[in-house]
Amino acid sequence: MMKRIGAGLAALVAAALLVTAIEGQWFGYASFLMHGQDRSAWSGTESEPQRILDAAYDGQNESITLLAVGDIADCPERLNLAHVLPATAGLLGLASPFDTSHVPASATAELADRWPDAPILALGDLVYNSGTAREFSDCFDQVWGQERPRILPTPGNHEYETPGAFGYYESWAGRAGLGSEGYYAAHAGNWLVLSLNSEVEAGAGSPQAQWLSDTLAAAPEACVLAFYHRPAYSLQQRGGLDSATALFRTLQAAGATLVLNGHNHFYERSLPLAGDGAPDRSDGLLEFVVGTGGETSKVRPVAPTTASAVFGHLGLLRLELGADSYRWWFHDSATGEVLDTGEGGCSQRVGAPA
Repeated sequence: MMKRIGAGLAALVAAALLVTAIEGQWFGYASFLMHGQDRSAWSGTESEPQRILDAAYDGQNESITLLAVGDIADCPERLNLAHVLPATAGLLGLASPFDTSHVPASATAELADRWPDAPILALGDLVYNSGTAREFSDCFDQVWGQERPRILPTPGNHEYETPGAFGYYESWAGRAGLGSEGYYAAHAGNWLVLSLNSEVEAGAGSPQAQWLSDTLAAAPEACVLAFYHRPAYSLQQRGGLDSATALFRTLQAAGATLVLNGHNHFYERSLPLAGDGAPDRSDGLLEFVVGTGGETSKVRPVAPTTASAVFGHLGLLRLELGADSYRWWFHDSATGEVLDTGEGGCSQRVGAPA
């Protein structure tokens, strides 16, 4: 009798441990570490992000239109087994826990469809709450999946709620950089476009810092646009900004022109900023925060470094990059109304001929 009870308890413990491992996604993460993501898209002369930009670039007019937004798909969950044990339910083929019928991010997807040929810079936190493979397939792809072929992604803090953000890297294999680095570069005419990773180390001596320095040095005359998730400087200051600040300082010192971020759920355009975040109209770097893909936040006091801010509106940033200039429009997703617009010229790169 006691042996049967012991065997039953052992079976229950084993089952509980198995479910815990599945829900913690450790099997998937172990597989990702063993096999890695597909590197074939980065093994040739042209990466997938480069092909996306090449297809959209207007060589005759030396221009390209881009869209940018972050903090996108947040799908309510139904109260069923899949809600409690989503990974296990997925293996068992049970119905998705996500209700995609009334997701705010649907409005920004519809707005993006007004410019169907424009590549989209996705500024992190692409899906909530943890960036799991199931969230990407059953939430993000159901809401924003039609935009996937033209997206250039960067990871956010919510993607890193899964071990090593492996759900993100598996979902965007071939478009997220080599391995699980989370940074890559592409060109659009005279523009160098950099997808960087504010969720991993970017300080002096880090692999990302060395890669960024080498990449900038290899294109000394290009106009530079960089995008990553966390803003180094914003009217809403949050924690975990060491890497974001290091990236911003490196870019500003090199004479970059534009930085795009998400993370904060409003639209903000800064004054041109020095590396320390102080206004610098002569050599400053312009920063846009566009965390308005599916989330909004209440009105907040603006900072002395804020040039424009929009609260309570979902929307997209539209950019037109010329040979040595740029224009921008922030569009409300409900009406398409332009809530902020302007233009500027490329910054003079440090070390480039005047």
